[in-house]
Amino acid sequence: MTAIPGLLNDLVDEILCRVPATSLKRLRSTCKRWNRLFKDDKRFASEHCDKAAKEFLFLMLTEKYSISPLSVNYLPHGDGDGLPSVEVKSELILPYRHSNSQFKIAEVFHCDGLLLCTHHGLPPHGSDIVVWNPLTGQIRWIETGSRLKGTNEFVLGYCYNQDKKNMPCTKSFKILYFDPLGEITEIYELNSSDSDPWRRIRDGELTAGWNTYVAEDAVSSKGNYYYIAKEKSKPHLGLSLLKFDFSTEKSSVCVPLPYPFPSYEILSVSSVGGEKLALFLQPNPTYKSEIWVTSKIDDDSTKVVSWSKVLAFDLSPDLQITSQVKFVLDEDKKVVLCCERWMDDDEIHSDDKIFILGEDNKVSEISSGLMETDDKGLWPCIFSYVPSLDRIEGAGGGKRKRAR
Repeated sequence: MTAIPGLLNDLVDEILCRVPATSLKRLRSTCKRWNRLFKDDKRFASEHCDKAAKEFLFLMLTEKYSISPLSVNYLPHGDGDGLPSVEVKSELILPYRHSNSQFKIAEVFHCDGLLLCTHHGLPPHGSDIVVWNPLTGQIRWIETGSRLKGTNEFVLGYCYNQDKKNMPCTKSFKILYFDPLGEITEIYELNSSDSDPWRRIRDGELTAGWNTYVAEDAVSSKGNYYYIAKEKSKPHLGLSLLKFDFSTEKSSVCVPLPYPFPSYEILSVSSVGGEKLALFLQPNPTYKSEIWVTSKIDDDSTKVVSWSKVLAFDLSPDLQITSQVKFVLDEDKKVVLCCERWMDDDEIHSDDKIFILGEDNKVSEISSGLMETDDKGLWPCIFSYVPSLDRIEGAGGGKRKRAR
């Protein structure tokens, strides 16, 4: 590449910091310096995260144990029913490290552009989970020992570290492991040099005084883990949204749920725009299904978080929305995307559907087509994804494969 006279590297870096992450990927081959900058420079990755326009994409975990991007296209104003069309793109295949076979993803947890994936069933070559950046192709395999069993959960988060004076803070990613009762809680630090990076944190610190409502129904926002729980001493009272802070490694109450009910017909949480959280809820069958959104969640722990109702639906029972439906919300367009699996009467054939819900009970759907299924446990999962240049400490390079 021919140098641009008078244009200093610092100025070039400042410009590149404002380019969306997916566009930067296409610029990697421009010159060796840019390739190193995008791949290996933690300082640049941190500044890019702060300054670049965020891209919010939708991904779906499919019945094939792989992840497919979703293309959401809105019609011009006044055309059609006001709902977008959705297209399921080619699958992103995560190759297994011990062979050319596919790593069968059973669960996925998103945190700032990184995906924490667990294997479907017992992995063929040991108890592995993987941290994966689909944008850069970086992969970090994590040995779990005997932890990968039953309904134990793994979630990803981070705190900030300052490696050198006068340098920007960088993210230090951690994996939180716990059992549903909160009796065993451990942390794995991705930048740890210890021979056994798993360390136990204070007994009961995750759920001290609380019972998780549905352990797998939780999300990450700004590096922290948010989940729904019920106070042990007051089980008859309502549920609350709790936050596990990866800096302090402690949980605290973020905000009570909008209604003071001890259980719900439908209840699920999702991330909105990286700064808010949303609830899809229905207290009981006589209530409408509703979408509630928090106020902006700030790093300031003293700031009060509140709820606002943004949508309400009278959904047909034929839709068969399950109790922990996975969903994403486009707050500006007031549109919800959720996915469900329909089984036929003999439970041999299934059809994974994406429902698009809008104002005034508008509903449309797309179908993946009827297929035979030998696994009724893996349910389709839809989630929002923000591409990033965040590096995975200790990761090897990986190539992203698309299904043919």
